[in-house]
Amino acid sequence: MKSVPGEVAVVTGAASGIGRAAALRLAREGWAVAAVDVDAAGLDALAAETSGVLPYVCDVTDQEAVAAVVRDVGRELGPPRRLVHCAAVAAMGRLLDQAPADTLRLMNVLYGGTLHTVQAVVPAMAARGGGEIVLLGSIGGWVPVPLGGGYGAAKAAVHFLAEIVAAEHRAEGIRVLCVCPPAVETPMLARIRRESPELLGPITGLSPEKVLDSMDRALSRGRAWAFPGRGTRALWTARRLAPRALSGIIGRTLVGK
Repeated sequence: MKSVPGEVAVVTGAASGIGRAAALRLAREGWAVAAVDVDAAGLDALAAETSGVLPYVCDVTDQEAVAAVVRDVGRELGPPRRLVHCAAVAAMGRLLDQAPADTLRLMNVLYGGTLHTVQAVVPAMAARGGGEIVLLGSIGGWVPVPLGGGYGAAKAAVHFLAEIVAAEHRAEGIRVLCVCPPAVETPMLARIRRESPELLGPITGLSPEKVLDSMDRALSRGRAWAFPGRGTRALWTARRLAPRALSGIIGRTLVGK
């Protein structure tokens, strides 16, 4: 990510995984980073590792709390020029075997949390003449994967939100990038391996750094989408051009049907 001394970035999900890696990279390159997460201990550990990071404990499903944090960031650091929204949870399993409340919680965190954060940040960015919004989607929101239905549906909603916000706020100088990686080696992926070993098998995920490298390239080239990892864009293309064939292959691979 290009260093912009004096500029402010808001990073959600900053206590671990991709969010943590993004906060560290931005801080080391000269940004003032507002690190947002529900995990206070994780944020403290992050802030202790590098200068330039100010922690903000917040649950992104709480709309009023998110709005308050963005106001605090504007007052304490300045209006944000970039948002990197990584806050996420996951729960895998056969969709109709899961309690509806658990599936809807995924939607509340992944889509609702994204909506709350973007809704709070866009006016602040527009008031300063524009900014960049980076949202973490997933190839699982493009390609329906058995055992990942709830997560995929919520990420698909994030993808749609990214396109709509880009279209509706382009005139205000708001650029939107949606990054859609495959599995990424994070604490969340480790938990999925333990709870749903049949979903991933021997697959090794991307490193968070490779996801950020893809993000950087897409931002520098003015792109709306990034598909980190070898074969990820090909999966996206196959879903568009041959959805039935791709779904059959995935179904036979994961559930033997």
